[in-house]
Amino acid sequence: MRKFDHDGLLLAEFQGKIFEKSVELNCSSSIFIRRYLHSKILTKIDENNPNKLSLDAIEAINSINEQFGESNYGKEKYSKSAMFWMGYFYRYISYTREQSTKFVFKLFPYKLLNKLYYTYHTQDMEWCISNLLELEGLTEDIFDNNHRMKNIIRNAYKLKLS
Repeated sequence: MRKFDHDGLLLAEFQGKIFEKSVELNCSSSIFIRRYLHSKILTKIDENNPNKLSLDAIEAINSINEQFGESNYGKEKYSKSAMFWMGYFYRYISYTREQSTKFVFKLFPYKLLNKLYYTYHTQDMEWCISNLLELEGLTEDIFDNNHRMKNIIRNAYKLKLS
């Protein structure tokens, strides 16, 4: 696990601002998130190096619009504060657990985070992660890149002993 340092803070705030700014777009929050997950800007952000980014949320939104075109599809928009928190939270996990944002989105769907926003947004990030893992029936091991391999070896060893 990586320590949440200054670079992590810059990236989490940047992603939070992108999510927050997305509420001003004509499309729904779900459409924005889907586009964001497939965007070139996310690929750059997932490198976790703020020195390679301009850290301008408007520029990032423009980049997404250039890549996919503007859309007015969908109507449901989450609040600005919920979107900021979600963006920040996803980057916090991605940065500290050294996982791709897409992987983290699969573990913790944005609709779930939006429902839990009012309960979780004032809590410590580590507490939120711990509780979400428990809600989803997971452990911190899910972030271990060798987790599956360890389980295969462990199960093979148990079979050999029996």
